[in-house]
Formats: sequence, C-alpha cells, structure tokens
Amino acid sequence: MKQLIQRELTNIWTVRSMLVYATIIFIVPLVQFMTIRERYQFFEPIEVFEESVSTIPSMLFPVLAILIFLPNILAEHRHHFVTYTRTRVDLSKYLFVKGLVNAVLSGVVLFLMIFVTFLFVLYIEPMLHLVTYTDVTAGAIVPQTTLSFLADIHPLLYGFSYAVWIGLNGALYATMAYLFMLTLENVFVAISLPFLAYHILNFVTGMVQLPQFSPLSTLFPFNISAQPVWTIFVPFLIFVSLVVGIYVFRLRPRREWSF
Repeated sequence: MKQLIQRELTNIWTVRSMLVYATIIFIVPLVQFMTIRERYQFFEPIEVFEESVSTIPSMLFPVLAILIFLPNILAEHRHHFVTYTRTRVDLSKYLFVKGLVNAVLSGVVLFLMIFVTFLFVLYIEPMLHLVTYTDVTAGAIVPQTTLSFLADIHPLLYGFSYAVWIGLNGALYATMAYLFMLTLENVFVAISLPFLAYHILNFVTGMVQLPQFSPLSTLFPFNISAQPVWTIFVPFLIFVSLVVGIYVFRLRPRREWSF
C-alpha cells in the first residue's frame, strides 16, 4: 500500500495538476478580492477576508473539491485502467488509496485556498494599501459571524481554524463524489450529485426558514448573523452519514467491479 500511495503522490505533480491547484488556491479568491475591494465599506481586514472567500468560492465549493483529483480517476476510467490494474495489485487496496489521496489532496488544496487568502489579506495587503478602510465611529456596527469569537482570541487562530474546517469539508465532498463514482454507472451523474445536494439543501433550508443549517451558510457563515457553533456541524454530519452509508451498504458487500 505504501508503494501505491507513493506512486499516486508522484503522479499528481503534472503541469495540468499544478495549474488546477494554483487556480483554486490563488486565482479564485483573487478574482473575488478584486471584485469586492472597492465596492464595500470595510472596517477591518477580517471583513475583507470573509468577502474574498464568499460568492465565487462558496457557490462553486463542491466543484472546486471535485476538480482537484477526480479528473485523474476519470481519465483512468475512460482508459479502463482498473481492468489492467486488478491483475497486478489488490483492487480494494488500489481503490482505497485512490480515495485516500483524493480526500487528503482536496482537503489540503482547499485549506490552502482559505489560509493563503487569510494571510494575504491580513498581513500582506496592509503593506500594499489595496483596500481603503473606514474608521470605526460611534454607532458603527462591525458584523459578527458564527466564528468571530475565534478572531477575538487571536486572528491567526480564526484563520487557521476556519481553513481546517473548509479543508475537512472539501475532503468530504470529494469523497462523496468518489464513492458515487464507484456505485453509479454514469460517472458524470455521480460527480454532479455532491454539487446538486449542496445547492438543493441550500434551497430547502431557505424554504423552511432554517438558513443556519444550509451547507453554504455553515461553510461560509458570512451571509447570516452569528449562530451557535453547533449549527455548522449539522449538514457536515448529514453528509458524513451519507458517506458511511454508501460504504457500508453499497461498497463493502460488493464483490465484482465494472469500474
């Protein structure tokens, strides 16, 4: 298994993969930052950071998670690579390693997307003066979000903790898509399901007036007022339960693979 992991880690260092990682880590939040830096009134750098990871990253979050490693698996699927692999290595180990690398790599890239943006906005941008801040005057209200209490302890704690949270969810959505690929015949439907689930649940929670349980608002809690911290774990645990259910009831009993 160690050799399989090493091979996968070696194979990810391609020009195409580097461009994808760089786009997600740097370009996506930069586009959002350039869009908002002169359109809003900001009192603190943390507000700029929160706006820089809203909208584009939040709307496309499942897509970003899927784009990191699953295209490699799709390419192997199109070339029927598993058919030849099963004669050389244990197929269950091979699929486990693929899933592990998919989850870890997706989590790391999305962690870096958030944490690099945070470091840029809080520590580099003030030296460049790209954003004009408004002085906090009497009566001015600085918006508080669900995780703002971490910033009150230390801004770096907030940035790191929030990046870890996004990384965990990125790994989860990438894993969901991977498991759907292993269980459904149509791989394009499979990789679309996490995106659809994300937005359908957003719509449903809005319809029943429970936006605090929306996947979007629990991952990017900047569009609603501060909520109890436990609320952000509700959609996360729902999707974790889905992943566990797929594995236990669909993959674990499986003996034959057509993938």
